[in-house]
Amino acid sequence: MSAFDPSGLTVYVDGEYVGGSTARLSVFDHGLLYGDGVFEGMRVFDGSLFRPYDHLARLERSARALGLELPLGKEELLGVICEVVGRSGLEEAHVRPIVTRGFGAPGLDPWRCERASLVVMAYPFPPMLGTDPLRIMVGAVVRKAPRSLGSHVKSLNYLDAIVAKQQAKAAKLDDAVMLDHLGAVAECTSTNLFMVLDGVLVTPTTRACLPGITRRTVLELAGELAITTEVRDIWPMELHVADAVFLTGSGAGLVPVGEIDGHAVGTAAHPHFAALTAAYRDRTRDGRYLVRVSSIREGRHGNGSP
Repeated sequence: MSAFDPSGLTVYVDGEYVGGSTARLSVFDHGLLYGDGVFEGMRVFDGSLFRPYDHLARLERSARALGLELPLGKEELLGVICEVVGRSGLEEAHVRPIVTRGFGAPGLDPWRCERASLVVMAYPFPPMLGTDPLRIMVGAVVRKAPRSLGSHVKSLNYLDAIVAKQQAKAAKLDDAVMLDHLGAVAECTSTNLFMVLDGVLVTPTTRACLPGITRRTVLELAGELAITTEVRDIWPMELHVADAVFLTGSGAGLVPVGEIDGHAVGTAAHPHFAALTAAYRDRTRDGRYLVRVSSIREGRHGNGSP
């Protein structure tokens, strides 16, 4: 049984702010029936949203790819997000704006839905994968992109990742590396992947992985720290001989990998990982990349992305 308790939280549902325990969508919403919708995962650190405009731009791109019209404009949506966070009394949180195709008669045809639905929720969220080094495996489930839905679309359908996660858990491991249709590394089930090989920081292309905001931040920080980077195909056996491997995501932060397919990896002690972890923490407290929740609620704006 889940220990998650949404009471005390506020959720926005189609124009109304409601209690977390009573928030509802119709069982005929196409987001539930078919996974027809998109979402974002944003972080609040010490009362401020980190890079919110980058997240909102990605949400808009995801929606545009599916022919979904966002119910609110960017600034209006940012205002709703901040109101949800503020009403929920959260200083550290994960924020999830969700746009579904909306209510409609059953059937795949999106024209059955008159308008999209918008849900915004925020909740306490410690690092999703913890902070200890992870034990992971190269999984058997292939990432569906790019020959179906593009990897840039953050959709409501995560079934390929869920099955890969089930395989990892059945093997008593923490997560699985997912490969693309060519057999190259795509990402893990909910995070981007980096490795250090011969002093070079390498991450896969976005051919079959989400263009993560944290991934982008790490690449920016590496440049500032004079760490050489490459964005290229990574093949599974390279992970076995990497000097360091770590995962990144808004929900996870930067988390080290300690073992891949039974091969030990010394990520936690690697200087590149230590430097990037410290720099990432500083970046998430850097006002140039933040929007203060209270400022938006009071009608003042911050930066959120340089």
